Amino acid sequence: MTMGGREGPLDRPMAESQLSELQNMRVLLEEARGLSRDLAYHRRARLESRIGEALEEVDQQIEDLRATKS
Repeated sequence: MTMGGREGPLDRPMAESQLSELQNMRVLLEEARGLSRDLAYHRRARLESRIGEALEEVDQQIEDLRATKS
């Protein structure tokens, strides 16, 4: 979140907020994964696959934010 190639003082709080939101999303996805275990096998497998994909995306975004924060 830079403007004109320069990092401003407002960028760090925004990155911290995004990181916090992504971490919260990750927790919710893990909870959804746990709840999915009560579903029928074919539905559970499909849902767990989608949740896994979402977790990978969230993890990648967290890594990207941490890398730009350094």
